[in-house]
Amino acid sequence: MPCYYVDRFDGIVVFDDVGVELPDLNAARDYVRAVLTDMMNAESRIGEARCRAAVRDASGRRVLEASLVLTMSTEAPAAA
Repeated sequence: MPCYYVDRFDGIVVFDDVGVELPDLNAARDYVRAVLTDMMNAESRIGEARCRAAVRDASGRRVLEASLVLTMSTEAPAAA
Protein backbone atom coordinates (compact mmCIF):
# COMPACT_ATOMS: atom_id res chain seq x y z
CA MET A 1 0.00 0.00 0.00
CA PRO A 2 1.32 3.49 -0.78
CA CYS A 3 2.58 5.64 2.06
CA TYR A 4 1.43 9.26 2.31
CA TYR A 5 2.89 11.97 4.53
CA VAL A 6 0.55 14.67 5.84
CA ASP A 7 2.23 17.95 6.78
CA ARG A 8 0.08 20.21 8.96
CA PHE A 9 -0.04 23.99 9.12
CA ASP A 10 -2.17 25.80 11.70
CA GLY A 11 0.15 28.46 13.04
CA ILE A 12 2.60 25.70 13.88
CA VAL A 13 4.20 23.69 11.09
CA VAL A 14 4.40 19.94 11.67
CA PHE A 15 6.18 17.88 9.01
CA ASP A 16 5.10 14.25 8.97
CA ASP A 17 8.11 11.93 9.02
CA VAL A 18 6.14 8.76 9.82
CA GLY A 19 3.42 8.66 7.16
CA VAL A 20 0.30 6.58 6.87
CA GLU A 21 -0.39 3.71 4.50
CA LEU A 22 -3.52 4.26 2.43
CA PRO A 23 -4.83 2.37 -0.59
CA ASP A 24 -4.93 5.35 -2.97
CA LEU A 25 -5.26 9.11 -3.37
CA ASN A 26 -9.01 8.98 -2.74
CA ALA A 27 -8.34 7.42 0.66
CA ALA A 28 -5.74 10.15 1.27
CA ARG A 29 -8.43 12.77 0.54
CA ASP A 30 -10.73 11.18 3.10
CA TYR A 31 -7.89 10.98 5.61
CA VAL A 32 -6.97 14.66 5.12
CA ARG A 33 -10.61 15.67 5.51
CA ALA A 34 -10.63 13.93 8.92
CA VAL A 35 -7.26 15.46 9.87
CA LEU A 36 -8.47 18.98 9.04
CA THR A 37 -11.70 18.41 10.96
CA ASP A 38 -9.71 17.30 14.01
CA MET A 39 -7.38 20.30 13.66
CA MET A 40 -10.32 22.70 13.45
CA ASN A 41 -12.05 21.08 16.44
CA ALA A 42 -8.87 21.56 18.47
CA GLU A 43 -8.77 25.29 17.74
CA SER A 44 -9.63 27.34 20.80
CA ARG A 45 -9.42 30.74 19.17
CA ILE A 46 -12.52 32.83 18.80
CA GLY A 47 -12.92 34.76 15.60
CA GLU A 48 -10.92 33.02 12.92
CA ALA A 49 -9.12 29.73 12.49
CA ARG A 50 -7.13 28.48 9.52
CA CYS A 51 -5.87 24.96 9.02
CA ARG A 52 -4.00 23.53 6.06
CA ALA A 53 -2.59 20.13 5.24
CA ALA A 54 -0.29 19.10 2.41
CA VAL A 55 0.09 15.46 1.38
CA ARG A 56 3.32 14.05 -0.02
CA ASP A 57 3.81 10.64 -1.57
CA ALA A 58 6.76 8.36 -0.75
CA SER A 59 8.95 10.18 -3.30
CA GLY A 60 8.29 13.51 -1.56
CA ARG A 61 6.09 14.89 -4.35
CA ARG A 62 3.14 16.97 -3.15
CA VAL A 63 0.00 15.23 -4.39
CA LEU A 64 -2.76 17.01 -2.47
CA GLU A 65 -3.32 20.17 -0.49
CA ALA A 66 -6.43 21.10 1.46
CA SER A 67 -7.41 23.90 3.82
CA LEU A 68 -10.24 25.04 6.05
CA VAL A 69 -11.02 28.57 7.15
CA LEU A 70 -13.51 29.28 9.90
CA THR A 71 -14.68 32.83 10.52
CA MET A 72 -17.09 33.64 13.32
CA SER A 73 -18.59 36.93 14.35
CA THR A 74 -21.08 37.94 16.96
CA GLU A 75 -23.61 40.70 16.85
CA ALA A 76 -24.77 42.76 19.77
CA PRO A 77 -28.14 41.61 21.13
CA ALA A 78 -31.10 43.68 20.00
CA ALA A 79 -32.22 46.36 22.42
CA ALA A 80 -35.29 45.36 24.40
